[in-house]
Amino acid sequence: MATVKYIGRTTDFRGKTLWEIVGNLKNFGVGRVVVRSMMERYPEPSFMRIVKVETLPDEEIRKVKVTVEKTFRGRKYPKLIEISSVSYKADYRLLHKHEEEAYCRGIEQPVKIVPRDIEMPPLLRQFVQRETGKAEPRIPVRLRESIYNNYRIAREGENPTVEISMGLGKPASPNLYAGCEL
Repeated sequence: MATVKYIGRTTDFRGKTLWEIVGNLKNFGVGRVVVRSMMERYPEPSFMRIVKVETLPDEEIRKVKVTVEKTFRGRKYPKLIEISSVSYKADYRLLHKHEEEAYCRGIEQPVKIVPRDIEMPPLLRQFVQRETGKAEPRIPVRLRESIYNNYRIAREGENPTVEISMGLGKPASPNLYAGCEL
């Protein structure tokens, strides 16, 4: 019996290229919903609604420029996104029309509220206590502002929903830390 030996890279892609999908649809699939298989690993829905389709020059064989309304992990991007460089990957699938409404129903995640300041790491805390004399020095939290964030800093007098601590966590072997101050 002959054995089969595969040569080359393997991929996790499942599906068709955008070229194959839009080429077989009426009006090139404008208005239809496409899902990238790599994004199905998240519990929230991630999909793209096709707005416009353009072909690329002949050098770019089997690539197409598709403008989409993108929703990633249940949050819709405010601007349209152009897909061209990854359109050749065989990782897309077209949703059936009867599946679109149920799949595209957004599951909006509640916004996580982060405390305004957090405690310092143990070594830095000891250094700052020695230098400043403050009993419990704290570091103000700074978050990068982005439309994709699902969290924000607590306002004045507001209780945070997320607790952040600088501890070491639960050690793998607690007996190694017996007698140590953590």
